[in-house]
Amino acid sequence: MKRYSLLIISFSCIIIYIIFNSSEGSVPIEDIGISSGVSLDLTTNRPLNEYNIVSSIYNFNKKDEISSEILEGTGKNIPDSRSTRQTISGKLYFLGLQKVFIFSEAFATSGINHLIDILMTNQEMNDAAWIVVCKDKAIDMLKFKVNDAPTSADHINDMVESSKNQNFMSKDYKVVDMYVRVNSEGRDLVIPYLEILNKKITISGMAVFNKDKMVTKIPMEDARYMNFLRNNKVKGILTLQKDSSHWISTYGEVKRKVHCEKINGKYKFNIDIEFKGKVANNTLYNDFMNNPKTVEKYSHELEEETKKRCNKFIYKMQNQYKTDCLELGRDAAAAFGRNPKIDWNDVVCNSDITVNVTVKVDSLGRGEFLYKNK
Repeated sequence: MKRYSLLIISFSCIIIYIIFNSSEGSVPIEDIGISSGVSLDLTTNRPLNEYNIVSSIYNFNKKDEISSEILEGTGKNIPDSRSTRQTISGKLYFLGLQKVFIFSEAFATSGINHLIDILMTNQEMNDAAWIVVCKDKAIDMLKFKVNDAPTSADHINDMVESSKNQNFMSKDYKVVDMYVRVNSEGRDLVIPYLEILNKKITISGMAVFNKDKMVTKIPMEDARYMNFLRNNKVKGILTLQKDSSHWISTYGEVKRKVHCEKINGKYKFNIDIEFKGKVANNTLYNDFMNNPKTVEKYSHELEEETKKRCNKFIYKMQNQYKTDCLELGRDAAAAFGRNPKIDWNDVVCNSDITVNVTVKVDSLGRGEFLYKNK
């Protein structure tokens, strides 16, 4: 009983202390520079690298209104840029709530190991922030004015978050995903590539890394099928189109399985893809709703068309990109043991890769408007 009394008294003292000292050391939000996003540019690499690290800061000076300002910091290394950034700011810079890190292509191709180290060292860092690569200067992307958000960083955050609903994109484009992929055996980092097109920030493709360096940009037309082959439980649309007036589109989810074999020292990969979804638009078949054979015919034709497009991407991957964009090296290492001396990019690009696609239409929609081209 005495022990419980001591515990109650102790907790009471702690609560009283917190109540009467809660305002001690507090800083008004107007005096804190809360960062929404950071851009990273490599401005020169001779004789030493010079970095321009820019942060987009929220302003809370006006009641019921949030604006933003840009704070630039330059230095021969990333930590030094913090010091120069603070010389132009009258606010306490708060690191840890960034929603996005924007790499310029020059920064990404030069290597990001040093950035990974500084982010991982900082225990206040937001590991769930998105990472993207952009064309030209990253600062221009961060400064870009948008209508639907206080800063472009907020807009990019929403855009990348929503991207998982189309183009078979995943949600593995965060800082924590960078930690587990860069320099990991059989794995390569793939993140969204942004451009400003028609005065709008646009995901125009995917940036592919080999270890910590970006090696290529894959345009979205090809990236859709890379994502289709690479990711599991992702969503998107597949379309079978005969001409400008006749097509059928199905929106669904992909399930992916990889089987790896090693025959006479050579690796062979089988990628089994199941695409299951509902018809979104049909101007190709007039008897789709009442003829199961037509549905079966469509499923088979879409399987063949998708398989052809997947094989086309694999050919490009092995002969043009020359990088394991599909992380097949991870499956091989899991099946036959890890070996840091193996170059999995080289192994995968010289392996036999077979794709099997199964299409299942589980819904034809609520009805059919019998489209007739006049």
